[in-house]
Amino acid sequence: MSRFWLKYTISLPADLEEVFLAELLDSTYTLGWTEPQIEVIVTENGYDYQEQPEQPVIAYVFEPMEEEQQALVARMEEYLQRWEGAICLKAVEQVKEENESWKDEFVPVQIGSLTVAPSWTKETLQDAGPVLWIDPGAAFGTGYHGTTQDMLRFLQEMDVTGMRVIDIGAGSGILSIYCALHHAKKPVYALDLNPESEYEIRQNLAHNELDASSVEVVIGDATSPDMAERIPEKADLILLNIGGDEDVAILPLVGKLLAPDGTVIFSGLVEWNREAIADKLVTEGYSIKDQRQTDEWVTLMAKAAR
Repeated sequence: MSRFWLKYTISLPADLEEVFLAELLDSTYTLGWTEPQIEVIVTENGYDYQEQPEQPVIAYVFEPMEEEQQALVARMEEYLQRWEGAICLKAVEQVKEENESWKDEFVPVQIGSLTVAPSWTKETLQDAGPVLWIDPGAAFGTGYHGTTQDMLRFLQEMDVTGMRVIDIGAGSGILSIYCALHHAKKPVYALDLNPESEYEIRQNLAHNELDASSVEVVIGDATSPDMAERIPEKADLILLNIGGDEDVAILPLVGKLLAPDGTVIFSGLVEWNREAIADKLVTEGYSIKDQRQTDEWVTLMAKAAR
């Protein structure tokens, strides 16, 4: 049986956050997390976030539902009265035990003829056709973002059989695993800066019934001068799903690792930096062969013009 909690949404001034959280430690309540007010700002490379310290902080506080909701809410309101109106209860929600309910946010997504789904939905997707099993984690790449989806659309139009593939910014391994499943030469090389990627890629390989040797995970900075030495062969296909400026910064590595007449798929661009990034690619000796766009996110397929 699922356990239920009350989730309280509480608004408080930023300068009271530290004191409020310290007092919570001595109470019967459980702090979930806090969120400062942020403003999403547009940058040349996409988006960034700017905190607004003059705006209230939102705290999410939990309490097990061991009594009627009305009584629990009344007690919370009484608890907050000590702050004389400076800290306010904004909303109350009944939620399942957190270790179960978070899974509800991740549902299968259809991308072309491919379904990307978390592993716990296997029983319900037995007749869904081709499925790529990817569990969400700390590493990027669940199949929900437009950049990942357009990369997968490009890959579905290609025959990667026997191709030597390098996936830079591999995250969860979603693109590497797709290529391994579709008979790319093994191993596919999955590069990422985040050490947690290795564990997540190993888990997702197992979910897709692939041997661990199908993908070789390389953890490190793709802009490091010695990164090319860690990859023992040239690639017929290089995948970059990071960001426009990051893609450009990684071009020296791409130049060292791409085989003659190789293909590169650049993603993470936005429509307002697409032209500048494309011009940079052409200057560096690449020819743009195709483009996809989902919302403002742009993905380019390019060939080495050499």
